[in-house]
Amino acid sequence: MKEFPKFPLPTAEIHVWVVYLSARCNFNCSYCIQKQIMSPDETRRPWARYQELSGKEWVAAFNGLSTRPEHSLILTGGEPSLHPDFYDICRDLEGYQLEMTSNLTFDVDRLIQTMQKAGKRFHSAFHTYHPKWMSPEDFLERAEKLRDSGIIDQPIFSMVDLDRFPHFRDKEWDEQQKRFFDLARKRDFATQRNEFRGHHMGSAFDRNAKKEIGCTSSWVNFAPNGDIFNCQYHLESGQHAFGNITAIEDCKPLPQMGEWFSCSDFGYCDPCHENSGHGAFRDADGRIFRRDSDDARVYLQWMKPESLRSVARRFEDQGDYDEAAAAWLAVIGKEKQEGGDASPESWADLGITLWEAGQKKKGLAAILHALELGHRGMDALVAAVQIGRETDLLDDIRDQLSSYMEREKIVEIEQAAMAAFV
Repeated sequence: MKEFPKFPLPTAEIHVWVVYLSARCNFNCSYCIQKQIMSPDETRRPWARYQELSGKEWVAAFNGLSTRPEHSLILTGGEPSLHPDFYDICRDLEGYQLEMTSNLTFDVDRLIQTMQKAGKRFHSAFHTYHPKWMSPEDFLERAEKLRDSGIIDQPIFSMVDLDRFPHFRDKEWDEQQKRFFDLARKRDFATQRNEFRGHHMGSAFDRNAKKEIGCTSSWVNFAPNGDIFNCQYHLESGQHAFGNITAIEDCKPLPQMGEWFSCSDFGYCDPCHENSGHGAFRDADGRIFRRDSDDARVYLQWMKPESLRSVARRFEDQGDYDEAAAAWLAVIGKEKQEGGDASPESWADLGITLWEAGQKKKGLAAILHALELGHRGMDALVAAVQIGRETDLLDDIRDQLSSYMEREKIVEIEQAAMAAFV
């Protein structure tokens, strides 16, 4: 192959070479970070339509390179095993320290046989369990077979840690997660939790605005059609390719690590790559920074009221009342957007949650507003009386309640509060 004065692709150890064999995935998870908008109410769709290179084209291109990276070559996607030549690509790449990320839905026996017959191994493989799409039993059976096959030096089996993000979970997800870790322990299976990276400078990845900024990148991304990018967003959108792996002689050199280049798309960046710890940014004033934030509230703005109510209750179940109150406030905000005031039930739920969070007077105000709107739920009434006791405002509460009900009912509520909080 033709030799070049300067090889166009960075090969220093910090750079990560990632081959996206396919943009397709056979799962459709709400918490997938390969989405246009990181909304819990939106599921993943293929981020681009690419004419995928054949296995022979991938192998010929990579095996023909005059220079190889000083680290792993990662096969990923989407789901890489959806590529029709997945097993041949794994077998035929030469001179690379191969890694793979996959949801473990491929034919494990076929991959083991293919790699063993060719005397090939993976340096590492990263497989993530996705509740609701595969049973824990099926995943662990596949994982154990792969682990014990000897074709992977460092297999890693994991789950995304959504403990702080009930926005992306439901009861079925929680039940399968618990069963997964219980079964893994019983089978003496090592697993890990992956950091959830769907966040962006304290706000959701809404891609509402972008601006020009100085950037560094440690990524060399190969799209399914072979185009080369140093930015995940540009790969997903098909913009600003440096060239194609099948014509490396025509590829423009990618910036080296630490080499600043101007990018006008800051704000559209991919959450995983930008929160990975690789690379940095420089603003117009010369301030250098990275982008990471774990504020769970950033997702509330995208959720529908019914989803928000579910999240609020899940936070309450976890005893995280501050986050639950934030979710109830988001419910109220969404309901107001639909016209008029929010429902009295939402105000009551907010009030009770604020009380649980220690914000007694704010909680009382929300409950009293719910009563003004017609709410008469016993939980809220008992909470109002108990807050009155705790804040020396019981006489005022009695006066308020007398506007809505008979004295006998107020006595009943006070007795219920006494019984519950003695």
